[in-house]
Amino acid sequence: MQLRKAVENKMFPHFLAVFQWALLVTGLAFNLNFSVSVTGTIADGGLKVIMLFHIWMLLLPVALCLIFFRMRREGIAERYIVGLSILTVLFSIANISFHYVNDFVLLMKATEIVAWSLYNSMFSVSVYRISAVFLLPALRRFLDGKTETPLNNERL
Repeated sequence: MQLRKAVENKMFPHFLAVFQWALLVTGLAFNLNFSVSVTGTIADGGLKVIMLFHIWMLLLPVALCLIFFRMRREGIAERYIVGLSILTVLFSIANISFHYVNDFVLLMKATEIVAWSLYNSMFSVSVYRISAVFLLPALRRFLDGKTETPLNNERL
């Protein structure tokens, strides 16, 4: 019952986006990026290989796009995440398709960098939304408690 309440919460997709980003970065940090398929194309004497990172960069934004598309009317941050995830999916598809074309290494790397930058931007928008919902009210309560000093209190 509590799991259902947590999933229905409007902040759950933002926490999911942050968790997916952290999972992706942790996987890259611990070098869990292994090859998924060999495309058979050659660039500079070496084969182009599709890694797990490329598949993650395609599938994770698709999941986020579907989740945030449902709640796109909630605010501007959700609409930005839908747009950024669609762009990330498009650049990830272009990146994977450039793996199958000979001598397009530079364009392949450029689309990979753009897809990664867009995915990081989705993470930033989710962190902004989380901080706006949870940290700003706490900061306001803290500041409201600090402004009332005994000298300014009318009851004294």
